[in-house]
Order: sequence, then C-alpha cells, then structure tokens
Amino acid sequence: MGLLDWLGLDLAALTREYGYWFVFVGTFLEGEATLVVGMIAASQGLLDPIGVAGVAFVGTYLGDLAYYIIGIRYALPFLARFPRVASRVARISGWVKRYDIAIIIANRFLYGFRIAAPIALGMSAVPVWRFMVFNLVGVAVWTVAIGAAGYLFGTAIESLLQDARMHDELLAAAVVVLIVTLLSGRWIARRFTRNGG
Repeated sequence: MGLLDWLGLDLAALTREYGYWFVFVGTFLEGEATLVVGMIAASQGLLDPIGVAGVAFVGTYLGDLAYYIIGIRYALPFLARFPRVASRVARISGWVKRYDIAIIIANRFLYGFRIAAPIALGMSAVPVWRFMVFNLVGVAVWTVAIGAAGYLFGTAIESLLQDARMHDELLAAAVVVLIVTLLSGRWIARRFTRNGG
C-alpha cells in the first residue's frame, strides 16, 4: 500500500479533475512552479499540454493585468499593506520609466518582481494599450519557455520511472522536490539581493 493509497488520495484523478484550476490560480498569483508542475502532469498524460499552456497563458496575463490595475488605482493602500512589494516597486521604478517595454516583456523572468513590475508600470502611467500588447508577447515567451522546460522534465522523469511500481508516489515526490528547489532558489536570490550581493 502506497502513501497516497494510505491517505485515500488518487493523485491521477485529482489532477485530471482539478489540474487546470490549479494551473490557472497558481499562474494568476505567482507563476513558474505551478506551470512546471502542470506540464509534468501533462507529460504523464494526466492533462493536455496545450490546455495547460493555454490556461497558464490566460492566468498569467490576467494576473499581470490585475497588478497593473492595482498600480493605476490602488497603489498607495496596496503598497502600505505589503511593504516588501513596496520596496521592490521602489527598486524597479527608475528602470520602468526608461525601459518600460523591456520590463513588460521580461518581468516574469525577474525573480521577485512578478508582482512589483506590473504595479510599477501602472504607477508610471505606461499606456494601457502598450502594457496589454507587450504583455501578450512576454506572457507567450514565458509560457513557451517554462512550459517546455516542465514538459521535458516530466518526460525525463517518465523515462526513468517507466518500470517503477510506485509511479504515483515517486512522481509526487519528484514534484515536491522540484517545488522545494524552486522556492529555495527564490529565497536564496532574495537573501542575496537584500544583502547587496
């Protein structure tokens, strides 16, 4: 009896039923770990990779748009409530004024600035049309790059585990290790930049 059986969970069924919602909510709020996990599930045949990419694209685009609107309308109360985001907005504001298009396209790849960059863009009066058009480009590049990496990672796991009997348990463990690695890397990057590295 495996761990998931003992807990009464059918990982495959849960993934098929709620996987797209997980990808949408996760990419709306933050991003890459969710898309990678979704694509790992797709590589295992539990979800459709095009569906995962499409849902991630929409979730990420709408998340960025929501933060941009916060920057336009609610920046001061939002930043007062979240001082860590406020410090990042302050750090990126000068760059936004000079390189707004580059920031719109690349902000998902700038760790720690996924929320701060759209807020700073909204605060700096970047025109809505410019944000919406170039954000489409940035989200598309991000979705393809991170989604392909997740799918390839999942395919590599599958080839390593094709003879394993505890497939669900090993897949779940690999996903947990991946998430912990991504979060640890983000934490280390934050500490490094906070200490002036």
